[in-house]
Amino acid sequence: MLDIRYRIDRMKALHALREDGLTETQAQQLDELWRAQDEEGIFALLEGATLPQAAKEKLDILKEAKLIGERLTRLSRVIPLPHEKIQELYPQIRKIKQAYERLTTEADRFMTRI
Repeated sequence: MLDIRYRIDRMKALHALREDGLTETQAQQLDELWRAQDEEGIFALLEGATLPQAAKEKLDILKEAKLIGERLTRLSRVIPLPHEKIQELYPQIRKIKQAYERLTTEADRFMTRI
């Protein structure tokens, strides 16, 4: 199961957008970027692609998940652990989880968690 707050799982979710209307050239570029684990390059490629509305919304959610994941990572490295600041992120985590689930198919939901 995927947790899109984490880069490795976010990369899988980004790569899954390959099936959402990319040209053959864009799909090949996406595969190359995915093999290189270039998350920023994938975001740039997909932002420039003509995607259906649902795929654009997924992309936006994945960007938000990236920001939250990076923030959680930074906070988890602080000693003493700032529990209050981490706790403040949970409503945002629930919000992106609900938004992502709304856009995914039943099969996607089986593979995705957050």
